[in-house]
Amino acid sequence: MFGLSKKEVLRKEKYRFLCGANDMAFVDKDEFGTKAYLKPFELFKISNGKIRNLCQKKSPSMDTEINLFDYKYTVSTGKTYHTFDQTVFFVNSKLLGLPEFRMKPENLGHKIANFLGWEDIDFEKYPAFSDKYHLTGEHEDFIRHTFDDNILKFFSTTSGWTIEAANYYMIFYSFNSLVPENILSDFYRLGNGVFDLFKDEK
Repeated sequence: MFGLSKKEVLRKEKYRFLCGANDMAFVDKDEFGTKAYLKPFELFKISNGKIRNLCQKKSPSMDTEINLFDYKYTVSTGKTYHTFDQTVFFVNSKLLGLPEFRMKPENLGHKIANFLGWEDIDFEKYPAFSDKYHLTGEHEDFIRHTFDDNILKFFSTTSGWTIEAANYYMIFYSFNSLVPENILSDFYRLGNGVFDLFKDEK
């Protein structure tokens, strides 16, 4: 493949294999405007971002579309440039009906902000979750209703993930982290598992 390094070619082939094993279409680049759906999310607000290795799967009823891809963008801070690259699981589904929220790993800056009174949404019954994650959004009651025991128990036992969501859209990723080629299938299964946790099946 012209212009690609051996590592990039290998990664692309791993994506193709994942698509073949999971009945997904390998689109490679964002030919159908997937990024346009994602503009409201913080991750996609940098205009120079590029989607690559795009894999897509639509349900037979066409009410759910699952996407897996790598996403890279560059931020200028004056004299220097910083490039960020991560693997993203994105689902667009009528089975979701989510409040707008952002869940990301808790860091020292968040803890200081909490101390100053700029609190995120914590759950007394799940201190491990509240210690690991910074959860924000305007409609706190709706968010608390959405984060049921199953979701809180799951994320209490793992760390480092970010979720952004609004209505039918949800993205799941680890900030500035490309999933290694040999565990792409595991990440895809994990993303589907997170999707299952947030489905509105009432």
